[in-house]
Amino acid sequence: MNFNTPKGMPSFIEKELEIIDEMVKPKLKKSSLYMFISIPLLSISIINLFFMLVITGYTQDMLLALGIYALVGAIGAAVYKESKHVNKEIRDIGLDHIIKRIKNSEHVNDYMKDKYINNVKAKPRFSMQTFFNFLTEEHQRKKMMEN
Repeated sequence: MNFNTPKGMPSFIEKELEIIDEMVKPKLKKSSLYMFISIPLLSISIINLFFMLVITGYTQDMLLALGIYALVGAIGAAVYKESKHVNKEIRDIGLDHIIKRIKNSEHVNDYMKDKYINNVKAKPRFSMQTFFNFLTEEHQRKKMMEN
């Protein structure tokens, strides 16, 4: 999910995106830190293993260095996998909030709520667009009720 708001977005949508952003901010920091750590570890490991095994050839003297680079690569891969897991948690938090927000709406009828919820569940990649459509419809209905 991309929570960056383009300029000119209506205020009622920006407000909802800020709520989601606040919910995922701690996990987003954690994921960024994991990626920041894992990419250099994996890069160093792969490059050095490649040069040691392919370019210079294998010798008995390199055994300790190969083991260390393999360990560094394994740690980098584990941290990278954890980053992917945290990213999945971020998506789940966002989707859960969207579904709860749709369910709790007082201005949209139950049929439309179910339709929006089913769209979010069926097409999670397009959940933000579905949520924007829902918020727009809800805002229009609020304005009609006020008039």
